Amino acid sequence: MTELLHAWALAPAAIGTCCLAADRRRVRAPELAASLIMLVAMTDAAFTAAVPRVFWAVLLLVAAMALAAFRGARRRPTLHADAAMTLHSTSGLVVMAALLTAMAAGGHTAAAATGHVHGASPSLLTVVVTAAVLAYAAVSTAATVRSRRWLDRAQYAGMGASALAMGVAALL
Repeated sequence: MTELLHAWALAPAAIGTCCLAADRRRVRAPELAASLIMLVAMTDAAFTAAVPRVFWAVLLLVAAMALAAFRGARRRPTLHADAAMTLHSTSGLVVMAALLTAMAAGGHTAAAATGHVHGASPSLLTVVVTAAVLAYAAVSTAATVRSRRWLDRAQYAGMGASALAMGVAALL
């Protein structure tokens, strides 16, 4: 079931990535790079697990910081939509890192049920990750509704749907 959810999460993420790539009116190369990193991490976590999920989480957090620093250092009078897209991409990287970390904890549901958990409480981790996913999905929905361009709407909706699907997979 978890593999199926991973596969379903990849579809909207791929659509969101394609929408960023197709947007020729705006230069969004950093956001596209972040989206591609996220897509590769999700694909690896879903199918091959060739790279530990914790490594992907660290890479996603570094990418989020790099994107925020790059866009912050290049402050210029920009459209509100550009700032919103950067914020959405950056927070998406952080949420995906949290999801991959929760999945890397492995057996969080079964371990919590049997009481054989050492270290941080899986229930706390589950609550924090669930709250982050729900908040990201809500912001994605609001951005989808407020956006005027269909490529932006598709990107926001795709990333929000992807985060929700990954959130459900992380809970299982």
